[in-house]
Amino acid sequence: MTREVQQAAPRPSLRSSRQWDDYFARNEQELMPIPWEAGGELTDQERKAITSSIQGFQLGESSEGFHLSKCAQAWSERHADPDYYEAIKRFIREEQRHARDLGRFMEMADIPKVRQTWPDTVFRKLRHCANLELSIAVLVTAEIIAKVYYPALQQATASPVLRKLCDQIIQDEKPHVEFQCERLAILRRHRSRFTVVSRQALHRFFLFGTSLVVWHKHGRAMKAGGLGFAAFMRECSREFELARQLMDPAAYATEEAALTRFEKA
Repeated sequence: MTREVQQAAPRPSLRSSRQWDDYFARNEQELMPIPWEAGGELTDQERKAITSSIQGFQLGESSEGFHLSKCAQAWSERHADPDYYEAIKRFIREEQRHARDLGRFMEMADIPKVRQTWPDTVFRKLRHCANLELSIAVLVTAEIIAKVYYPALQQATASPVLRKLCDQIIQDEKPHVEFQCERLAILRRHRSRFTVVSRQALHRFFLFGTSLVVWHKHGRAMKAGGLGFAAFMRECSREFELARQLMDPAAYATEEAALTRFEKA
């Protein structure tokens, strides 16, 4: 499967925490209808291809977000920006909705949930040991890969329920990446150019390594959806480049007033 990745469009203005909180509140009320009545039927071939993969992604989406929420609350209090904390809470609820809906499908399809996978354990430990900036960077990595994974999962099945769930998650993931990348731009506003570029390079390296792990664990499902290894790695790289532009403080140089409202975290 090949999927065109659009070139970076003209960047929108940096959105405020209030705008993001409003977006998540609105999105919560405008969800796609899921045809649950269609049931969770899968062919034997589909089941073999996607079972372990959907188990892992469902677990990854199910984080309670305690550490991220705690870091966001502390930052919001330091910078008198309570709307950011509210936006993070809504974002976490949206991720939990993904997990809940995937879990509902799995129950219908007689796919048991798993409590632990080693990639998920590593991701959670990285986030729990990190400050807000690093927590978001790790999260962005997962969101970028999700943007590539879910279209492939969608193509790997004819299930109307799972395909529509993938539609909803794909729609949600794009603003998730934008939300987190804009926050990274704010957090890095006072960093030197060398520091910003260095962190972006480390982030790219981390994405590369994570992509290899994800392919090892989920490649079978993605191949069933027509996405081969080279295409997967290429699309992850392209998605990262789009995200990198959004997380770069230099991208918002004309919005000095918006950026300088925030002091160094």
